[in-house]
Amino acid sequence: MIGARISTRTPLYALVAAIALVLAWLGGPTTAAPPPGITTEFTVPTASSTPRGIVAGPDGNLWFSEFVGGKIGKVTTAGVFTEFTIPTANAGPFSIAVGSDGNLWFTELAANKIGRVTTSGSFAEYTVPTAYSNPFGIAAGPDGNL
Repeated sequence: MIGARISTRTPLYALVAAIALVLAWLGGPTTAAPPPGITTEFTVPTASSTPRGIVAGPDGNLWFSEFVGGKIGKVTTAGVFTEFTIPTANAGPFSIAVGSDGNLWFTELAANKIGRVTTSGSFAEYTVPTAYSNPFGIAAGPDGNL
């Protein structure tokens, strides 16, 4: 090749790349993995209930929605379940959150409602004003509203 220039930097780039590959292969600084925890798996009493949202409740239990089962459930740290059937059939409960009032609030995706359940299992339901809005998510806001 007449007139072609060969860069004197090419060998330097190749050397730097080779060193980087060797260092990557040898491994860089490592950090210790967190200590292993204990995971306990529990089976929801209602078969095929399709649990969706889960939240730590104000009573120290875990509360969850059962989309297909049409229930709100709670489970203690000992694995004791209690399920509460939502008044509206086929409501499709999805998301769940703890309100500033100490109640559990949840969306009823298929029923176009927002529901409230107390820690003792009493329900109230509120229809969303916009038809077919299918409420999906719910969260507690910093101002105390949902």
